[in-house]
Amino acid sequence: MTATRDEAINLIQTTYYDGIDSGDMVRAASALAEDVDWSHAQVWAHHGFARAEPSGFSSRAEVQDFLSARVEQLAEAKIRHRIDTMVYEDGKGAFLGLVEGPGGETKPFFVWFEIVNGKISRYTLRPL
Repeated sequence: MTATRDEAINLIQTTYYDGIDSGDMVRAASALAEDVDWSHAQVWAHHGFARAEPSGFSSRAEVQDFLSARVEQLAEAKIRHRIDTMVYEDGKGAFLGLVEGPGGETKPFFVWFEIVNGKISRYTLRPL
């Protein structure tokens, strides 16, 4: 059974992004399939993390380790991720999102994603 649009939003926003934003990387990674195809290019430059070549991983554990190593920097940056506009059909979708800083400034990004068996199996994020 394919996830619904509402389930996709809940998985990505509530589990993944809200997990990252609260520093709970175990929760965030729980949204991902064990063999996720994950690619992320930095949207908000902070703590020496520049907008450059994307990071890529092929397992949930690798993504969780990557995110866990950044908990303190993300907390200090005080940024929040949110889905703005999403299109979704048959387990595949895309959305425009925003990273919001503590002063209200935003930076846009685009994500392509796929969901299989209730988990994110492909996640590709690029800044706009």
